[in-house]
Amino acid sequence: MGVVLLHVCLAVPFGMDTLAAQVNHILDPLRMPLFFLVSGMFSTKVLRMSLWQLFSRRLWFFLVPYVLWTPIEVGLMDWYRAAYDGATPADLDFYLDALLMGQNMYWFLYVLVPFNLILWATRKCAPWVAVALSFTTILALPLNSYCDTVGKFIMYLPIFMAGAHLSSLVRSFASSAMTPNKIVGATTAYVLGFGTYAMWYLVSADGPELMNWPLWPGAVVEANDVWTLVRMVGQMLMLPIAVLAAMGLSQVRYLSEGLQFLGRHTLPIYLGHPIALTLFFHVPMAHAEGLEINLDSTELLHSTQFWIVACLAFSFVGGLVMWGLQRIPVIGWTLKPPSLVGLPQKVRGLIAANTHGEVEAPAKETRGPRTLPDDRV
Repeated sequence: MGVVLLHVCLAVPFGMDTLAAQVNHILDPLRMPLFFLVSGMFSTKVLRMSLWQLFSRRLWFFLVPYVLWTPIEVGLMDWYRAAYDGATPADLDFYLDALLMGQNMYWFLYVLVPFNLILWATRKCAPWVAVALSFTTILALPLNSYCDTVGKFIMYLPIFMAGAHLSSLVRSFASSAMTPNKIVGATTAYVLGFGTYAMWYLVSADGPELMNWPLWPGAVVEANDVWTLVRMVGQMLMLPIAVLAAMGLSQVRYLSEGLQFLGRHTLPIYLGHPIALTLFFHVPMAHAEGLEINLDSTELLHSTQFWIVACLAFSFVGGLVMWGLQRIPVIGWTLKPPSLVGLPQKVRGLIAANTHGEVEAPAKETRGPRTLPDDRV
């Protein structure tokens, strides 16, 4: 829901100035790191899979919705900008870059594919070695200026790998008693994380726009690239409090049930809400010429708060539509494709059947013509 709220606040004029956006901003460093930590914990089975099992049981279910729905979402937004903002329609290269480089709304599905492949490749490494290797992504920091997906690898791959390779430690921390020392330690780390952010803001205010990157001789990085590293450190410091908060929410009966329901339907909600915002908010707003939206308006249709609530409802409808599409034969395969687990056995069976048929065929041809018994001649 935090991601949906962020996108809603970005879409509605002055939405980022609302209280909801400010609260969401505080929670922002917790949301995606916790998502990738939990994703890593649920990926421990990858360490026991073959490469085919990895593809058929996991990667296949990431790739199909990503490859099929990304062009739709990107194309819809491109159409809107061309039709209503006067932008030049994007060419094929734009779509290929968006799809192949993960620069779109559905980037999390994109990065989960290489994350799982890297996890599988480190299955025989000691846990600490595998986690340490995941930090080598910072070597590619100069590339972040050209493709911000690089920053996603830098910030989230180590967390994903820690969730998988150190899952027993994470589970032990989460399930152990909520002692004062544990709470104080997690809170202190959280404050240090925000302190890291604050220190960066102070240092970067008068800092250089470009600087040499010592891990890549001759390469330079921008201030925004270094901010990616600062975010990585800050988010890791904040993870303990995120884990404790998640465990605390799981103890609240009705809230826990609601969050679990949303968690089971994350994919339809995530795929559906940006499409719904384009169709139900951006396009109608383009037709409503002269409709000004601001924080201080007393008129409902001009109120930022009203449109935030409305866009949250639109996003829910988008998720509901995706949930419905998931249950339609064939169309539903675009969100939840049919399993490939038994495909090798079926292919081998077909090959064996064809081979057996080819072997039997000559034997049938060598039979002579049927003759009648002698007493019937």
